[in-house]
Amino acid sequence: MWKKGYAAFILCIFLLGGCSTSSGQDDGTETQPAESEETAEAEQTDEPEAEKPEEANTNETQGEAADEFFADLPEPPENMEELLAYPSGQFSGKEYEDQQQKIEEVLDQFPVSGEEFSEEEADAYWQKLLSLFAEEFPDPQDVVDQWGTYDVGGPEINGEEIQFKENYNVEIILDSSGSMANYQGDQTRMELAKEAIAEFGESLPEEANVGLRVYGFEGSNASEDKEISCASNELVYGMAPYDEEGLAEAMEKFSPTGWTPLAEAISLAKSDLSEYDGENNTNLIYIVSDGVETCDGDPVQEAEDLAASNITPIVNVIGFGVDNEGQKQLEEVAEAADGTYADVDNQEQLQDEFQRAAELAGEWRLWRANAMGDARMENVDRAQMMRDFRGEWTDRYRMENHNFKKVFDYLDYEREAISLDFKMKLYDRRDARVDMLIELKNQAWDDLAEVKDKDFEDATNEIQEKYDQNAPD
Repeated sequence: MWKKGYAAFILCIFLLGGCSTSSGQDDGTETQPAESEETAEAEQTDEPEAEKPEEANTNETQGEAADEFFADLPEPPENMEELLAYPSGQFSGKEYEDQQQKIEEVLDQFPVSGEEFSEEEADAYWQKLLSLFAEEFPDPQDVVDQWGTYDVGGPEINGEEIQFKENYNVEIILDSSGSMANYQGDQTRMELAKEAIAEFGESLPEEANVGLRVYGFEGSNASEDKEISCASNELVYGMAPYDEEGLAEAMEKFSPTGWTPLAEAISLAKSDLSEYDGENNTNLIYIVSDGVETCDGDPVQEAEDLAASNITPIVNVIGFGVDNEGQKQLEEVAEAADGTYADVDNQEQLQDEFQRAAELAGEWRLWRANAMGDARMENVDRAQMMRDFRGEWTDRYRMENHNFKKVFDYLDYEREAISLDFKMKLYDRRDARVDMLIELKNQAWDDLAEVKDKDFEDATNEIQEKYDQNAPD
């Protein structure tokens, strides 16, 4: 109806124009020549023809800009490895409302989609949005790494870290040969050594065992007493927790008098600790001597055999006021035992060496309290770490969902850059991502639950193996 009226109106104007022209000529009145129909048609025809090349160039430019805008986008992840490797977006970590202005400045750069669109266009839109809003999800391996904080390592000796074990045993091998009766200041070396040993025993954790073996305490250093003296080798305080009175009584039983059967003492120490295998025990041996072997033994060979035994001891040799010959042999003993050597000349230095031993025992006690002493509490903590992991994972994809909804609404209602059908395509892609994230969260939870009660090393290996098997080619 609106078109027929418009045509009649045009026809009337045309007829009136024709009448006016004829009348003017008859009257002799000068009039402006009317624009010819051909000229009007030509102008109407020329205008769109002039615009066509410009419109084509504009569309081509817009297409190139869109291609550039959507270029070099990472593919959406499809498994755990790809998800963890996918870079977090520029606007991740915060809700839409907290950075709305900056977000909408970027969204305003998105090209307008027509009513007709392809799946490829929807994919490009989605990939661009994902690159901007993808959250960073926690790695299950990081949870297992946190469990490792309970496996407190020991200090280093000779550049190697001590591997603490559940039990802690210390044996002191003390030289009681005649030379230990020599004075060091106003006390004999033996008196100084006994004081240092008593102080050391008192500093040990109550869970630790301590033993004291003494050699060369019978006979004398005369030739006729060599046999009896070299045979004097006794564990005067058996491997047991420290008892002040018991250790004091044991140290009253001997005094320095005889020869130096050091090799035999090392061999017997191996027997003393034979029931404490290195798999479950941290075994330390401290040898305190002021001279060389004098009973025809080979202490270096015995030290080598000791190091190779199943007790895997940590050997510390302390030379107390020794001469050059004695120092050389004791250093060789320490080296053969894969241990350490220290040379001391007074009680303070001797106490310093035992103080280091006490500190080592203290570190073992800390390790034991953390790693071995309360396994139930550790399992509770591991379970809590798993719950924290699951909660953080859920929070991340919920934030993504919220932000994507706000983005889709802005592109639809505010910018009118996408149609309703296009918006539904974006929601389909978002929902598929949510399904994947929930599935991966549940998978990670199950994997962690399988290894929760295992030791740190086994748990780490199993988690890594699971994800290595799922890694893309």
